[in-house]
Amino acid sequence: MAKLPLFDTPFDTYQATEIIGEGGVGIVYGVTNSSGEEFALKRLSPERVTSERLKRFKNEIAFCQRLDHRNIVKVLDTGSTTIRGQKCPFYVMRRFTGTLRTHMHELQDETPLKAFAQLLDGVEAAHLSNVWHRDLKPENVLWANTDETLVIADFGIAHFEQEDIYTAVETKVASRMANFLYSAPEQRVRGATVDRRADIFSLGLILNELFTGEVPQGAGFKRVSEISSAHSYLDEIVDSMIQQSPDKRPSTIEAIKKDLIGHKNAFVALQGYDAAKKQIIPTTSIDNFEPLTLVNLDYSNGTLSLRLSGNVAPGWVQEFQHPRGGYTSLLGYGPEAFDIRGNVLRIQARQDERFIQQLVDHAKKYVAAANSGYAQQRREQAAAREREERAALEQKVKEAELRKSILSKVRL
Repeated sequence: MAKLPLFDTPFDTYQATEIIGEGGVGIVYGVTNSSGEEFALKRLSPERVTSERLKRFKNEIAFCQRLDHRNIVKVLDTGSTTIRGQKCPFYVMRRFTGTLRTHMHELQDETPLKAFAQLLDGVEAAHLSNVWHRDLKPENVLWANTDETLVIADFGIAHFEQEDIYTAVETKVASRMANFLYSAPEQRVRGATVDRRADIFSLGLILNELFTGEVPQGAGFKRVSEISSAHSYLDEIVDSMIQQSPDKRPSTIEAIKKDLIGHKNAFVALQGYDAAKKQIIPTTSIDNFEPLTLVNLDYSNGTLSLRLSGNVAPGWVQEFQHPRGGYTSLLGYGPEAFDIRGNVLRIQARQDERFIQQLVDHAKKYVAAANSGYAQQRREQAAAREREERAALEQKVKEAELRKSILSKVRL
């Protein structure tokens, strides 16, 4: 048995301990680093290195380093090794216990939908970054037993914003998709446009397979309703996702999520792209709030002025003047007595150093209480917005199903 290789990077050394998998363009090893920690390492095979594959591998590494999302594989380290005179790049990632394929048979009850929700999150995160995978299948979804996290991997033939669109037919034979079972119809047609809706087609096939164990191929395939009557509504969603024409499929992951949320799937969340931070965030998340502090004080003509580190919002003022959980104060000089404008707190105070110091000390407590209360207020508002949106989606679905039922039974 050949000795397994050693991989060096500028920051660590990785000893291969086993071969986890071998595909058309590379090998995945189980490795340990210099500290004995276990990882997985993906390397291009020397006989498969071409300028096109190098470009795609480089794009895959850059994307998986840049996008920090729990359902996208994260590149932790990268380097290259020379094999038979050929320079072969590699990258290091977390080691997972298996793939969605190896764990699919274990899924039951609500677990398939919880798994699918994570798939939607990962693919949507890529789409919001103008990347579509184009080779989604259970083998390319990594699974962690410890927390049942699913991670989208193998972006090797993905479309990235900066590169041309290659279809499976137009690329060279050696770089065509390894598995056509989950590919969309347009990926098999010369000259057809392949975009994010191809991923939606693949996700539709996977959704049906998660429940039935079968991948839809033509009419008469086994449907979710045959396995679980409680999830019969998924048949209509699957049908919409695997339409022959891309134009007839949902155009975004968000549209699929809204349909699922409308059917009271609590574990499905909406996401958005924060262009300023270049991050994928939940649409109901709140902006980062920097707690305010007192940074300066002044006393003039009987008025104590305290300057804050930033301007206040109306909600913060409310929390300052009416602290949650009560407060202690000097008689007649409670938080409601402060005039708050911009970033300045003002209050009338007699010329007494000891008294003024007590006012300042109490003001510090009111500011801390306001920071805490305002953060809680924003969380409550975000949760209320999410409840309202979910209720609206549920009502929309309910009305659509009622309309469909009536129209199917009433005849002119």
